[in-house]
Amino acid sequence: QQLLTGKKRFAKFDREWEKVRLGDIAEINSGGTPKSSVTEYYGGNIAWVSIADMTKHGKWVFKTGKNISQLGLENSSARLYPVNTVLYAMYASIGECSIAKIELTSSQAILGIRVGKGLNHLYLYYFLSSLKDKIKLLGQQGTQANLNAGIVKDFKFKLPTIEEQKKIASVLTAADQEIETLQQKLTHIKQEKKALMQQLLTGNRRVKVDNETEAA
Repeated sequence: QQLLTGKKRFAKFDREWEKVRLGDIAEINSGGTPKSSVTEYYGGNIAWVSIADMTKHGKWVFKTGKNISQLGLENSSARLYPVNTVLYAMYASIGECSIAKIELTSSQAILGIRVGKGLNHLYLYYFLSSLKDKIKLLGQQGTQANLNAGIVKDFKFKLPTIEEQKKIASVLTAADQEIETLQQKLTHIKQEKKALMQQLLTGNRRVKVDNETEAA
């Protein structure tokens, strides 16, 4: 949070952050859903991302649960997004954020945000992710139940230089990787504990009890 607001700075970065409007520095569009009643619109080779895919895969979207056809793309408001497009959920899981690692399309519930030269896609991902709790709270309070392209385009914030953005993004990415490693270790330990409990509580594995413990 401090890195993304400029409250904490890295050495050698001292240029003042510029006030920007997201819609002025990125191309933002919503997707679309081909008619489900037309079977020819589905089952093609074009990935179609849903909010369920985003919540399942998290930061990186490498695959999707559904594919659409070229015909489905041409006969809907869906549009093709390039790799590194930032995906931003407007409904349901409001504020959920991911990055496309394959070329894909999306449902109308998701915005595709393609950054310009002065904006790093990873930095934008972390910035939007930092707003998630605030956005969800507004939805719960009824202030803004859903987002739309106009609201997101009007997001105003201070932006560092592209070099500082990349530095911030690299530090946060490294932190993510460390967290993932620790989570994997924790999962492994929990599995070991579960297996050990199963063996101990069924008598398949016995523990040695010394005389002192037995007397107590």
